[in-house]
Amino acid sequence: MTDHDARREQHPDPVPYSTGERVFGPPGGTFDPDWAATALRSHRPDLTHADSVRLVERAWELLRENGLRDAALADAVAATLTPDDRPLADTVAAVATETARFYLDR
Repeated sequence: MTDHDARREQHPDPVPYSTGERVFGPPGGTFDPDWAATALRSHRPDLTHADSVRLVERAWELLRENGLRDAALADAVAATLTPDDRPLADTVAAVATETARFYLDR
């Protein structure tokens, strides 16, 4: 049995990315827009990867510069989108806020 097989036997289903070591960044956090974009696309598969990266980068910028999270962050993201995109803004804000909890609040 290889190491890969042994790990697969221990974790037959994919484990959440947050259980890995990558989320334990240095103080102040290390933001990975590709990972956050993938998290966003898991909630909104209709988005392209490029659009997801753009949205999470903007949300992260608002979060870091203005200290916005949750509903306040969703409001700020929504201001950059069309009025019909409020559900998207809520999802982007939720992903950015959860990412901040992993990267910044530990």
